[in-house]
Amino acid sequence: MGGRMPGLKKILEVGFGDEHGGYRRRGKPRGGKGKLADPPARAFAPEVIRRFAPALALACCAALLRGAPPPQMSEFTADHFTYDDQAGESVAQGHAHLRDGNLLFTADELRYNTKADVITARGHAAYTRGGERVLADWIVYHRIDGTFIAESVRVGRNEIYIQGSRAEGTRKEMVIHDATITYGEPGFYQPTVRAGTIIYSPDRYVRFVDSWIGMGAAEFIPIPHLSETFNGPFSLPYIAFNPGYLSSLGGIADFSFDAPILPGIKAGAEASLYTNRGLMLGPISDYGSTDGSGDLKGSVRSGFIEDWGSRGIDNLGNPIPKARYFLDWDHQQQVTDDITLNGELNWWSDSDVYRDFRNRSFLATQEPDNYLESVYTGQNFLVSAFTRFQPDTFEPVQQRLPELQFNLLPTAIGGGFYEKFDASSAVLRELPPDGGPELGSDRLDAFYGITRPISPVNWFTLTPVAGVRVTDYFDTLGAAEPGGDTRVLGEFGFDAVMRTSGTFDYKNKVWKIDGLRHLFTPYLSYRYIPASGADPGRIPDIDADTFDTYLPPIELGDARAIDALGPSNTLRVGIDNTLQTRDGQYGSRDLVVFRLADDILFLRQPGQRDYSQLYGEVGLYPAKWLEIDSQEIVQPRTGAVHEFESGVKLINADAWTLRLATDFVRREDDEYFAEWRVRLNEAYQGILRTDYDAREHRWDRREVGLVQNLNNTWKLEFTMAFDQGPSREGHFSLNAQIDVIRF
Repeated sequence: MGGRMPGLKKILEVGFGDEHGGYRRRGKPRGGKGKLADPPARAFAPEVIRRFAPALALACCAALLRGAPPPQMSEFTADHFTYDDQAGESVAQGHAHLRDGNLLFTADELRYNTKADVITARGHAAYTRGGERVLADWIVYHRIDGTFIAESVRVGRNEIYIQGSRAEGTRKEMVIHDATITYGEPGFYQPTVRAGTIIYSPDRYVRFVDSWIGMGAAEFIPIPHLSETFNGPFSLPYIAFNPGYLSSLGGIADFSFDAPILPGIKAGAEASLYTNRGLMLGPISDYGSTDGSGDLKGSVRSGFIEDWGSRGIDNLGNPIPKARYFLDWDHQQQVTDDITLNGELNWWSDSDVYRDFRNRSFLATQEPDNYLESVYTGQNFLVSAFTRFQPDTFEPVQQRLPELQFNLLPTAIGGGFYEKFDASSAVLRELPPDGGPELGSDRLDAFYGITRPISPVNWFTLTPVAGVRVTDYFDTLGAAEPGGDTRVLGEFGFDAVMRTSGTFDYKNKVWKIDGLRHLFTPYLSYRYIPASGADPGRIPDIDADTFDTYLPPIELGDARAIDALGPSNTLRVGIDNTLQTRDGQYGSRDLVVFRLADDILFLRQPGQRDYSQLYGEVGLYPAKWLEIDSQEIVQPRTGAVHEFESGVKLINADAWTLRLATDFVRREDDEYFAEWRVRLNEAYQGILRTDYDAREHRWDRREVGLVQNLNNTWKLEFTMAFDQGPSREGHFSLNAQIDVIRF
């Protein structure tokens, strides 16, 4: 076949309009501006033919020329079409638009070479596949193998923007030269990575060669190789700068940098300069799964300082040393579908190093914990290995070196009966920080329980329970007499639950109430545990009773204070009340929650009364903008309130939020808290916080702050606080915290 193809030209002319008549597709039509001209009566061109005639013609010609199956072009439109007979190339100009399967090309000019099966786009060229889009001055795409080359390339994907001088590649991977990648829209404050070469695979990964990390047009830190996956959050280096002032520390300049060094691993350092104390310096690291599954994540933080300031004494009354440090490690891992591994390390030089130098983190971690745990989850059982150790000597720790445990979940065994079995082996040690005798025991512990729920009616269930717990102690330390002992405790009792409900056709548009449902659930739980005959003096009191704001578990198998277990004869009485309404989006929502529980003690320990304290909980949630909740501990005979905690939260959409709270403990605390956050505009938010001690008649803390969102990438928080109460931190602080929001 020769170079001229009048047949193709004829079809193009009929399809898009010329002197032969027919519709014009896009552009300036005959018969009126901006509208399609009416076709002459002698011409017939259905919409399908008008839309697809050019693509069909190109497909037929390509097949004749190459002897191959027709290309899968579904759409080819433009303001004007011509055909280059000599080159065997159709030319579309003006709003050119070509759809090739799941690919879309747009440009000022599109050329399709039927001989080479090549598409060329020039002028505002764009190549789109799914969520990926490539912009360039010109693009040459080979349809046979899916390869392309482009000049002055820009690529966008979700939260990143890539640009380069030249690119080549395939649908699966492209190489971009002299490239810059920006997190978010390019701007002066945006974090950037510049590289001689970027290897970019849509939806999979991006790799950098000879790269520099910076901000805007500035380049700060060289990184030879950098790789990121798109299955998880995009992870550019983490940068934070927090200047400020604190009475106890003086002027503060805190800088941290954390950059990717290997797939899934970041490493860097944190440096903090305190004019009254010196320089604290330490490495930091973050790591996680590279496939974005979240099966692995963890972090390491550390710091060391030669503290030349006034250090004071620790919680034991000992002078704090000059050399101070901390090392924190947190690890969470889903090893397989059945195995998890979690751990935490907090190794501190003294009890106040976190409080002095990491005050914000100290609020969440006031006592260091150090443990490692792995759990295997079977079909109806759990097997775990747990160890808790004591690298610090200023906090009491119940060390487990280690503890192995097996838990059989409640399992049906026939006849309506269910069994439960727990067993553990533990090596326990406790070294009192105040210099007392070391306590220790090697302990075997096992519990077997059986239950039989009985439901004569659908609103009432009676569950008799029986169980036995055997604990064997040997090689005990710090007991009244050395040696060991075996303790056997039996359990008999029942759980009785009555579930009632009522519905009411009540509606209120103001509070968005669409019907009411009242759930009323009274319950009784009784446990009788006779004395075992074991000598408590031979059992080191390591796993002992601890303070809790809730009633302790009444079930023998659920008790964690194993070393303090003894005879019991207790009846627990409680009620649960819940008032609900239909939720406008899905299901129901709670309007009112009211719970009460109390223990009647038929067998009392020295100092106990015949009734425990009454525990109550009240929650009011009449609307999504109002939340009221409280917890109370009351002495039932006298009515004296032992503890009362409450909170009120008001939310006005995204305009402002007000939180009010109280914390009352009889003869100890009587404090009131308030926090108000107000949205000033799109970028700024104001904060007011206050803490008042009614017992001491003083404002323990008053704080004002301003938060700025900069380009949806950086968060700048400025706070100023005044303290009147006793505090190691001093009575005045000024802080400016600069953090990244999303990268």
